[in-house]
Parts: sequence; structure tokens; C-alpha cells
Amino acid sequence: MYLVKMKKRILPVSLCLVLGLISFAHVKAVYLPTNRDTKLPPDTVTYTIVDKEGFELLHETDILKYYFREDRDIFLIEDKRNGYTWKTGLDIPFGADINEQVMNAKDAEEAERLAIPLEDAMNTTYTAIANSLITVEYDEGGTIKQISSASREMVESKLLTLNGNPATRRLDVDFKNIDLQVKVGITLGESGITYEIKDEDITGSGKSVLVAIDITPFLGASGGRLKYYNPETQMYDIIENKYMIPGYILVPDGCGSLIRFKDNSVSFTMYYGDVYGKDPTQDTYYTDRLTDAIPLKDPVMPVFGVAHGNGQAAFVAYADSAAEYMQICVRPEENLTAYTYVYPRFVYNTTYFQVYNNKGDGYFTLMSEPNRMDIRITYEFLAGDGSDGSPPADYTGMALTYRKHLIEQGILTEKFIGSADTTADIPIRLDFLMSDSKKGIVGTEEVVVTTVEDVRSILTKLMERYGITNISSGLYGWQKGGESLAKPDSMKFSGNIGKEGAFRELFLEFANRDVDISYARDYTFINKEMLNYNSNAARHVNSWYLNLDKSVVLPRNSPVLYYSYANPAKSAAWFKKIFRRVSDYSKSMTIGGMSNILLSSYTSDGLELSVTDVIKLYQDTFENTGGKVKLNMENPNMYLWKYTDRYLSSPVGTSQYVF
Repeated sequence: MYLVKMKKRILPVSLCLVLGLISFAHVKAVYLPTNRDTKLPPDTVTYTIVDKEGFELLHETDILKYYFREDRDIFLIEDKRNGYTWKTGLDIPFGADINEQVMNAKDAEEAERLAIPLEDAMNTTYTAIANSLITVEYDEGGTIKQISSASREMVESKLLTLNGNPATRRLDVDFKNIDLQVKVGITLGESGITYEIKDEDITGSGKSVLVAIDITPFLGASGGRLKYYNPETQMYDIIENKYMIPGYILVPDGCGSLIRFKDNSVSFTMYYGDVYGKDPTQDTYYTDRLTDAIPLKDPVMPVFGVAHGNGQAAFVAYADSAAEYMQICVRPEENLTAYTYVYPRFVYNTTYFQVYNNKGDGYFTLMSEPNRMDIRITYEFLAGDGSDGSPPADYTGMALTYRKHLIEQGILTEKFIGSADTTADIPIRLDFLMSDSKKGIVGTEEVVVTTVEDVRSILTKLMERYGITNISSGLYGWQKGGESLAKPDSMKFSGNIGKEGAFRELFLEFANRDVDISYARDYTFINKEMLNYNSNAARHVNSWYLNLDKSVVLPRNSPVLYYSYANPAKSAAWFKKIFRRVSDYSKSMTIGGMSNILLSSYTSDGLELSVTDVIKLYQDTFENTGGKVKLNMENPNMYLWKYTDRYLSSPVGTSQYVF
């Protein structure tokens, strides 16, 4: 955008138009860059052969060599295609050890010789995190603390070989200070490394205070500062920036966003991407409020990546299991450390506010039972510019690699467009709001927006007058009571819009003309004017019904301003009921809520359905439609892509948020 400053006083509009060209010389314009700008590719990375001293060669494939450093729990992965090396940690010494050597030196000359450069803004805890394969977050008296597999005290770790296979390893870590034992399965693959942490492989009393596990947080990190020893002052008071690797981090924010490596002059907050969105039943509070601020977009897929240079070296990481508990975290340079880095965070427990009376009094506490999950995440390494036919080492290559993986998993299916189809009508999606309700003098009244005949007339005009024929449509607010007040499974129709027979006739008539019309419905958001919350609404972990305040974003005459979330089992049952009723004459169904909102369900006695259970429930529900109807999904999460025939409301931008 342009920031324009006028030196003259504001004039009437007509006079400004007349004098616009004359006054141009008195306008100062300064361009302010934004995240919407397309930036140039990163510079070429300058790198040298990495010293492998202290590392042991474990395994070699056609394209990768895997080394390991036992004292720091660091894997070194050498890409044979270009000689580039990746380390799962920074591989740096503890500053306290170096300082102790310098202090114990016999003379100034020996002190200067022993005084190797130190990392700036890296205390003992963060040095261990920077080197670690895994870092554990745990609760200690209401404070979240971190301890890593590379910590010097109260931690023991050992790398084992399984079944005599050099490609199959396991890192056993014992966090003695909290009595927590974690076994990390490691597969050294042809093109990447896979980590697995099964629920059964996390043991000890410390599991009750386990909050999260972070995996290789500093893999691909860029930035850093070094402190050099000054013989004159005998202190580490010379500070220089390390070589900042040019490149970026890819996060699945909206349509995909790049967070570039740069030397920031201020501290930015972290980027947290809750894969599949935050579970409202495990949020801090059981109440929430929508504002008129544009909401941040949630990742609909568990993937991220890092590129060094342009078409030189990169990796893409994706989770095949436990994605529903995964956060993608990016900590920018100058936020605690001088590095920019990204890592997956798997959440086992959260602190929530337990309310114990109608006044809202309560206290903060951890969940009594941690989330149960089997983590599986893979890092695939990319090299080159793609000229050899392999995925290039940039964000395009990351996308191609992940798409290939989803195809191999059966989640996506390739569709080939023949030459005869390339000249066909461009497909268009036309949705209609049929009716809604508003507050009346007494109670509420239905407001008809579009009738069945209106839909027929509009579609006919588009097809016959304008030649637009490749159409699919969703009808919202088709039930009696309109979009806001109709029960999700209601098959009651309003005579002011059209009875079911009229809808059936409309659907069949246009199906014969290859136009797909569907009933559209959100099966997740509910309110008390629509139905009773008892057994229908989802409960928070504190056992209270979830409450979402929409009063800021809805008009004042809205019939209802406060919403809740349906119990997922109810959402599935409502969908099934509508499906059974309409599948004999409707070619498709349009689904909202269930497609992009993932939440668990609690009863007054505890957990009823975990988010893992709900994913399976939704998958089974849509699988059982047997292909009788096409499923139109609104911005669906990745676990539903296999069942999605039309992907609606796909984001075309990012959150545009400066973190």
C-alpha cells in the first residue's frame, strides 16, 4: 500500500479532482511492504564440508548417509546428491564447560587457547534443547518447564539397534528428575528419517505431568550469534552474528505461507499452528467469544518444511499419526534466541479452568488423564533444482513430495483431464440462502430469501441465456426455521419456500441437465433455540457445556447470539438421518462443521470421545455412504480428503498476520 501525505489543506472533492495533476508535486508516497508481496528467491547458500569428528556412521542409502553423535544425541544426515549436511541439532558445546576451562587455565595464553567461541543468548537449558532429539515439556507446580534428551544432568539416553538392522534404531531416554521414560523409534529411510513415539513407550509417574514433546526443534535453524573471548578484558565481550543461512520455513497457514530467515531488529511472537484447529473442549476456558477481527487460519494438514537457498537443499516433514494433537511452532530470531527455527509440538496435556459454581469461580488444573497418541512423523530431504525430474528443494518440491505421499496413502487420487475436457465449461459453484429467522415483535419470524422457483429461474437463465452449464449448487436454510433455528436433522419444510416434493422435483429436473443441487447444512454449531443442549451439546473437560459468544459479529436482530458445539456422535447421527432421507433423489450433500471442526467430547464422568475417536467416527460415517452421493466439504481437514468429492472454501490467501 502507499502512505500518502498531503501538504495542502483538504479541498472539496470536485476541486481536488480538477487540481489533482497540478498538486501531484506536493504528494509524498512511500511504499510500505506487506506479506502480500512476492519476494525474490533466497540467495545461494554458501557452505563447506562439515567436520564429522565425534560422529559415527550408522547407515547409508543410495542418497543419504546417517551419522550419530552419542554425547549430544544428534543425527548428521549427509545428502550424497549435493554434499549438503543436515544436523538434527546445533551441535554446540555447553557454555558453562568452556567458561570453566578458561577460568581454570594456568595462564592467559592457555585461557586464550581454550576460549573457543560461545553461543550468545543460549543458557544451559537452551543449549541442551538446541542439541536434542526430543525435548519434554512438563508441569511443575503450575509452571511449564523443559528438559531435553541432551541435557547434562538427570537425563540418560542411549541409542540401540533393533533386530540387527542398521536402519532401525531406538533412542531410550530416561528423564530421572520427573521419573519419565520415553522410547523413540527411528527409521533411517532411503530419502528421510522417521520418528515414532508410541503411547505404550512412555512410562513412569512423570507421565501425569507431561505436557508436550518437541521433536528435533533446531533442525534447519538459521541465524545465531557468537561471543568471542577478549584477551584484553579476559571476558567474552566481542559479539558477532553468525552466517545466516538464506532460506525460509514453509507453514500450512491458509494456502501456505513462507516465514523467511532474517535478522530481526525487534522480537516477534511465535507462530503456533494448531493442526486441524484447537479442540474447544480442551481449551483453557469453556467459553469463547468471536470478535470482528479476521481470524487466523488453522492448518488443515500436518506438514511443514525448511529450504536452505533456492533449489539447493530442503526438507519437508509430515505426520502420519497423532496429527490431531500436533502444533507447528516457529520461533523467530530475537525471540529468546538468535535463531529462527521450526518444530512439531505434540500436546499431551493442557491447563484448563475448572469452574465449580454458577458464579464462575474456579481454579486452574491439568487434565486428570493425558491425551493418548502414537506419534509418527517423517522428514524427507530434497536436493537440487528439479532439473533431474526429482522434486526441487523449494516449497514447490515440498508440496509435490507431500502430494505424492498422500497419493501413496490412498488419501488423494489423481484425476487426469483429457484434451476433450479442457475446452469444457469452467465449473462454477452457486450457493443459495433460502431462508433464515430474525427477531419479531413477538418471538421470531422466518425471512424468505430464495424460493425453489427462484432457484429454478436463476439456474435456467444462467444456462440458457449465458451458456453456463457446469454448475453445482448448495441450498442453505432450506429447512423450516431457516439457517439459524432449524434442527440439523429436521426434514420439515416451509411452504413459503417449497415443500419437499418441490425440492425433489427441482433436484431431479436439473440432475437431468447435469447440474448438481444439494442440501447444505452445518452439523456442528447449535444453539438453545434450535434444540436442548442435554445430550446434544459437547461438554468441556471441566464438564460444562461449551459456549461461543457471537454477539459481536451477528446483527442485533439475530434470533440467537450464543452458540455451542454439537457432540460429534450427534453430528454423525444427524448427517446419517438426512442422508437416508434424500440420497434417493439428491446427487450430493454439502457438509459444514463436521468437515473442518474437530473436537472431543466429555461427560460429567470424563472423556467420552477423543479427537482420534472422532476422526474415525467421521471417516466411517462418510465411508458408509457407499458413494451414493457426492460429498461437498467446506474447507475439510486432511483426514477427510479421501471422502471429499468437492473441496469448498479452499483458502486462497494466508492469515497475513505479523507474528
